[in-house]
Amino acid sequence: MMPTKRWLAALAAAMVCGGCGKPAAPPDAAPKPAATTTLTFWHIMNYAGPREVIAAAVRRFEQANPDVGVRVETFENDAYKTKLAVEMAGGTPPDVFFTWGGGGLAELAAADRVVDLTPALEEGGWRDRVLPAALRLCTVNDRAYAVPLDLSCVVLWYNTELFARHNLTPPATLDELVAACARLKEQRVTPFALGNMQQWPGAFYFVYTALREGGTAVFFDAAARQPGIGFEAPAFVEAGRRLQQFAQAGFFPTGCNGIDDGQARTQFLSGKAAMYLMGTWLVARIKTETPDFLAKLDCLPFPAAPNGKGDPTTVVGGVNCAFAVSSGCRTPDKAIALLRFLTDEETVKGWCDAGRIPALRADEQTLAPLPAPTRKALDYLTASPVLQPYYDQFLPPRLAEMHKKTTQELLAGTLTPEQAAKRMEDCAREDGK
Repeated sequence: MMPTKRWLAALAAAMVCGGCGKPAAPPDAAPKPAATTTLTFWHIMNYAGPREVIAAAVRRFEQANPDVGVRVETFENDAYKTKLAVEMAGGTPPDVFFTWGGGGLAELAAADRVVDLTPALEEGGWRDRVLPAALRLCTVNDRAYAVPLDLSCVVLWYNTELFARHNLTPPATLDELVAACARLKEQRVTPFALGNMQQWPGAFYFVYTALREGGTAVFFDAAARQPGIGFEAPAFVEAGRRLQQFAQAGFFPTGCNGIDDGQARTQFLSGKAAMYLMGTWLVARIKTETPDFLAKLDCLPFPAAPNGKGDPTTVVGGVNCAFAVSSGCRTPDKAIALLRFLTDEETVKGWCDAGRIPALRADEQTLAPLPAPTRKALDYLTASPVLQPYYDQFLPPRLAEMHKKTTQELLAGTLTPEQAAKRMEDCAREDGK
């Protein structure tokens, strides 16, 4: 079932970025008694840094609640989506689970699969600690169904060493970007790292080009099925044309649709590719895997389109880690208590230490450990007048999958931009029936 037009329209209207008590954990004076309740908890933060931050929050929760044990399972991104969908359909979901918010969460809320967290958020100033722009992506019809921990944005990362070696300056327009890519190709350097096996990395190029061409309104209106606008609008067709132009010019690695994002990241970090359009979570990976690379990492906003209607300071972003409670949970009060620990001040501090941007308010001292490239990306995020959400998170699941599939086919050259736009529009109309 498609999320209601009312929800899509209300969220679109509210997507202007808003400004950027810790539960007490009593000491164990005696041996911890055996847990009488077990919570199952699934998430995808399965790499060093964020994984340890979440594990520490779970330990603090268990220490404060000795009658409760938490059984944690972590997954890879795409495997998680499949597993969660299967368990939800079978009526055996985890008690607490990771979510990106948006259209997927809206469908779960419409089907009464998740707990309404609105009353809990009103207690103890919890809501006041969450950044409004992040909470809106976890809200359906004015009710909150998840609590966000991470707020991310996508920027164009580049290798300053390679740019200097080839006398390149950061491009401000798409024409300048094309010229820089052509120069890199001449020097036998792959312009962009891209592994699009999972389909979402290549979609960033499409989303950003459509944003620069038509602004946020064209997407929000098409998603909300406003009269007179749809996914066949010129901005979407032009985004497909640009994507194919980049692919046909050899700006992406050969066979990028058969490469996963981990391979693309390796290509960028090894200096074989000069640029990488990716989210701010990238820096946390670099911080733990190849910290020396941070010295030559910089970022810039996605370049402006010639005569485009979009504000070039607007960024693509959204919630990249939030937590929800299944309506089938037998102890929702305990599950909500776990969510409080997963978003408390100590977790936020650890999140910043790991190089991730928190979706909760943080003072300058807490933000201080963020690496310089992340702070620069955060400045772009803060300055963005409107947050353009990721299509595959915001749209209802079937339409989100169609967006990713058509983007992959555009890269492969098996669809024209017009055909891809028509498939999106046909899917949106079918979902709206």
